[in-house]
Amino acid sequence: MAKPKHLSWTEGAGVPENWLTAFQALVWILELQKGQDVMIHAGASGVGVAANQLARFYGANRVFSTVSSPEKIAFLKSMGAFAPTHPISYKTQDFEAEVKRATNGAGVDAIVDFVGRDYWEKNIGALALDGRMVILGLLSGGELSNASLVPILRKRLRVQGSTLRVRSTEYQQDLITQFSKEVLDQVKGQSSPDGLKVYIHKVYSWREVGQAHEEMAANKNLGKIVLTID
Repeated sequence: MAKPKHLSWTEGAGVPENWLTAFQALVWILELQKGQDVMIHAGASGVGVAANQLARFYGANRVFSTVSSPEKIAFLKSMGAFAPTHPISYKTQDFEAEVKRATNGAGVDAIVDFVGRDYWEKNIGALALDGRMVILGLLSGGELSNASLVPILRKRLRVQGSTLRVRSTEYQQDLITQFSKEVLDQVKGQSSPDGLKVYIHKVYSWREVGQAHEEMAANKNLGKIVLTID
């Protein structure tokens, strides 16, 4: 995938893993349609930031996005026309209740989740009839206890797990081709006044990789952390 000329190399580094993962989740797996409602967890992470923007880009009606702090709420709101419509602080708000309140009890059509166990019941509760959820990570663990499968049957839900890096070369080539055709040229640098953007939290030298991991582990990042090789 060629780097667009309008992006710096640092900004270009913030595109493939983030945007392709978000594109695969929303467009290929969840089959998001214009006018549908979606919830993105880890909304200020690299993939979350891309997913929020892509959901708006493809015409989602309401975009709920969960983050951990008021600072991250403010960050999401600063994303302009591609900001999520309903940023939620999961530490002070019940995201299932917020979704049901905003949708008059209907729920969302699609969920992108990275958390796993701790969000399972609320995610299932927040999904609408015929809702879909893709699980991309298991930050809270992967084992469930006392979980009921009844809502999956009753609401005709579809739950799918996915990873990207272990996909076949052909799969990845097809994904890159469609993403490049539909989205890539619309992704601008962080200084652009409008459009889809690459949001870079901080740039470290590769020699500072330990500090970069500490920053991420502390859940401080607003967008992507990038390492440069010098």
